Amino acid sequence: MTFQRGDSAIAHQQLIAGWRLYVTNAHTERLTLEQAVNSYREQWQPERGFHRFKRGHLPALPIYFQDEERIRGLMFLLTIALTLFTLMEFVVRRQLAAAQQSLSGLYPGLPKRRTSRPTAEKLLAAFSELTLYLYPDGSREITPLNSLQREILHLMKIPESIYIVPQLVPD
Repeated sequence: MTFQRGDSAIAHQQLIAGWRLYVTNAHTERLTLEQAVNSYREQWQPERGFHRFKRGHLPALPIYFQDEERIRGLMFLLTIALTLFTLMEFVVRRQLAAAQQSLSGLYPGLPKRRTSRPTAEKLLAAFSELTLYLYPDGSREITPLNSLQREILHLMKIPESIYIVPQLVPD
Protein backbone atom coordinates (compact mmCIF):
# COMPACT_ATOMS: atom_id res chain seq x y z
CA MET A 1 0.00 0.00 0.00
CA THR A 2 1.28 3.44 -0.86
CA PHE A 3 -0.07 6.92 -0.33
CA GLN A 4 0.66 10.41 -1.50
CA ARG A 5 -0.14 13.58 0.39
CA GLY A 6 -2.49 15.91 -1.54
CA ASP A 7 -1.26 19.30 -0.30
CA SER A 8 -3.57 21.33 -2.55
CA ALA A 9 -6.64 19.34 -1.44
CA ILE A 10 -5.62 19.68 2.22
CA ALA A 11 -5.11 23.43 1.81
CA HIS A 12 -8.52 23.76 0.15
CA GLN A 13 -10.25 21.83 2.95
CA GLN A 14 -8.51 23.95 5.59
CA LEU A 15 -9.65 27.08 3.77
CA ILE A 16 -13.34 26.12 3.87
CA ALA A 17 -13.34 24.30 7.22
CA GLY A 18 -15.86 25.77 9.63
CA TRP A 19 -17.77 27.67 6.96
CA ARG A 20 -21.39 27.09 6.09
CA LEU A 21 -23.01 27.61 2.75
CA TYR A 22 -26.38 29.36 2.74
CA VAL A 23 -28.39 29.42 -0.47
CA THR A 24 -31.65 31.26 -1.01
CA ASN A 25 -33.64 32.55 -3.93
CA ALA A 26 -34.79 35.63 -2.00
CA HIS A 27 -33.57 38.98 -3.31
CA THR A 28 -31.10 40.87 -1.13
CA GLU A 29 -33.59 43.75 -0.85
CA ARG A 30 -36.02 41.38 0.84
CA LEU A 31 -33.63 39.23 2.87
CA THR A 32 -30.23 40.40 4.11
CA LEU A 33 -27.40 38.00 4.89
CA GLU A 34 -28.02 38.38 8.63
CA GLN A 35 -31.74 37.70 8.20
CA ALA A 36 -30.99 34.62 6.07
CA VAL A 37 -28.62 33.20 8.71
CA ASN A 38 -31.14 33.89 11.49
CA SER A 39 -33.93 32.28 9.46
CA TYR A 40 -31.82 29.17 8.94
CA ARG A 41 -31.04 28.93 12.64
CA GLU A 42 -34.76 29.03 13.47
CA GLN A 43 -35.58 26.09 11.22
CA TRP A 44 -36.26 22.56 12.33
CA GLN A 45 -33.07 20.56 12.07
CA PRO A 46 -33.29 16.81 11.56
CA GLU A 47 -29.94 16.32 13.30
CA ARG A 48 -31.64 17.06 16.66
CA GLY A 49 -33.95 14.09 16.12
CA PHE A 50 -31.05 11.81 15.29
CA HIS A 51 -29.25 12.97 18.44
CA ARG A 52 -32.32 12.12 20.52
CA PHE A 53 -32.27 8.61 19.01
CA LYS A 54 -28.53 8.18 19.55
CA ARG A 55 -27.84 9.71 22.96
CA GLY A 56 -30.84 11.76 23.93
CA HIS A 57 -34.08 11.04 25.72
CA LEU A 58 -35.35 8.61 23.05
CA PRO A 59 -32.42 6.22 22.85
CA ALA A 60 -32.65 3.56 20.16
CA LEU A 61 -29.28 2.03 20.86
CA PRO A 62 -28.35 -0.52 21.93
CA ILE A 63 -31.27 -2.67 20.88
CA TYR A 64 -31.17 -6.10 22.50
CA PHE A 65 -34.15 -7.56 20.64
CA GLN A 66 -33.54 -10.50 18.34
CA ASP A 67 -36.92 -10.37 16.61
CA GLU A 68 -37.04 -7.93 13.69
CA GLU A 69 -40.71 -7.21 14.31
CA ARG A 70 -39.94 -6.05 17.86
CA ILE A 71 -37.16 -3.80 16.62
CA ARG A 72 -39.51 -2.31 14.01
CA GLY A 73 -42.18 -1.83 16.66
CA LEU A 74 -39.75 -0.10 19.02
CA MET A 75 -38.50 2.20 16.27
CA PHE A 76 -42.09 2.97 15.29
CA LEU A 77 -42.92 3.99 18.88
CA LEU A 78 -39.73 6.04 19.18
CA THR A 79 -40.56 7.80 15.91
CA ILE A 80 -44.03 8.67 17.23
CA ALA A 81 -42.43 10.01 20.42
CA LEU A 82 -39.94 12.06 18.37
CA THR A 83 -42.81 13.49 16.35
CA LEU A 84 -44.58 14.48 19.57
CA PHE A 85 -41.41 16.08 20.97
CA THR A 86 -40.98 18.10 17.77
CA LEU A 87 -44.64 19.11 17.71
CA MET A 88 -44.57 20.21 21.37
CA GLU A 89 -41.54 22.40 20.74
CA PHE A 90 -43.04 23.88 17.58
CA VAL A 91 -46.37 24.76 19.18
CA VAL A 92 -44.89 26.24 22.38
CA ARG A 93 -42.22 28.22 20.53
CA ARG A 94 -44.77 29.57 18.05
CA GLN A 95 -47.07 30.65 20.87
CA LEU A 96 -44.21 32.34 22.74
CA ALA A 97 -43.06 34.13 19.56
CA ALA A 98 -46.59 35.32 18.76
CA ALA A 99 -46.97 36.73 22.27
CA GLN A 100 -43.36 38.00 22.29
CA GLN A 101 -42.83 36.25 25.60
CA SER A 102 -40.41 33.81 27.15
CA LEU A 103 -40.83 31.08 29.73
CA SER A 104 -39.07 30.91 33.09
CA GLY A 105 -38.83 28.16 35.68
CA LEU A 106 -37.68 25.35 33.38
CA TYR A 107 -34.10 25.22 34.64
CA PRO A 108 -33.52 23.67 38.08
CA GLY A 109 -31.57 26.03 40.30
CA LEU A 110 -32.18 28.96 37.95
CA PRO A 111 -35.83 29.89 38.49
CA LYS A 112 -35.53 33.28 36.78
CA ARG A 113 -33.71 32.06 33.66
CA ARG A 114 -35.97 32.69 30.67
CA THR A 115 -36.14 31.05 27.26
CA SER A 116 -38.26 31.57 24.18
CA ARG A 117 -37.07 28.25 22.71
CA PRO A 118 -37.76 25.55 25.33
CA THR A 119 -37.02 21.95 24.51
CA ALA A 120 -39.59 19.18 24.84
CA GLU A 121 -37.42 17.56 27.49
CA LYS A 122 -37.54 20.70 29.66
CA LEU A 123 -41.29 21.08 29.10
CA LEU A 124 -41.95 17.48 30.14
CA ALA A 125 -39.58 17.71 33.10
CA ALA A 126 -41.76 20.52 34.47
CA PHE A 127 -44.47 17.88 35.03
CA SER A 128 -42.21 15.35 36.77
CA GLU A 129 -43.43 16.27 40.27
CA LEU A 130 -47.08 15.40 39.56
CA THR A 131 -48.29 12.46 41.60
CA LEU A 132 -51.50 10.47 41.34
CA TYR A 133 -52.70 9.04 44.66
CA LEU A 134 -54.98 6.01 44.65
CA TYR A 135 -56.60 5.44 48.05
CA PRO A 136 -57.90 2.10 49.38
CA ASP A 137 -61.49 3.38 49.35
CA GLY A 138 -61.28 3.84 45.56
CA SER A 139 -60.92 7.62 45.64
CA ARG A 140 -58.17 9.36 43.70
CA GLU A 141 -56.27 12.57 43.99
CA ILE A 142 -53.59 14.30 41.90
CA THR A 143 -51.21 17.00 43.05
CA PRO A 144 -52.40 20.42 41.87
CA LEU A 145 -50.79 22.07 38.87
CA ASN A 146 -48.38 24.90 39.58
CA SER A 147 -48.28 28.13 37.58
CA LEU A 148 -45.52 26.93 35.22
CA GLN A 149 -47.44 23.74 34.41
CA ARG A 150 -50.59 25.75 33.76
CA GLU A 151 -48.68 28.11 31.48
CA ILE A 152 -47.18 25.21 29.50
CA LEU A 153 -50.61 23.64 29.04
CA HIS A 154 -51.98 27.00 27.91
CA LEU A 155 -49.13 27.39 25.39
CA MET A 156 -49.79 23.88 24.07
CA LYS A 157 -53.53 24.65 23.91
CA ILE A 158 -54.34 21.73 26.20
CA PRO A 159 -57.13 22.28 28.73
CA GLU A 160 -56.25 21.93 32.41
CA SER A 161 -59.24 19.62 32.75
CA ILE A 162 -57.11 16.68 31.58
CA TYR A 163 -55.62 16.73 35.10
CA ILE A 164 -58.97 16.47 36.83
CA VAL A 165 -59.31 12.91 38.02
CA PRO A 166 -62.92 11.74 38.10
CA GLN A 167 -63.93 9.94 41.26
CA LEU A 168 -65.05 6.35 40.94
CA VAL A 169 -68.64 5.74 41.86
CA PRO A 170 -68.98 2.48 43.86
CA ASP A 171 -71.34 -0.10 42.35
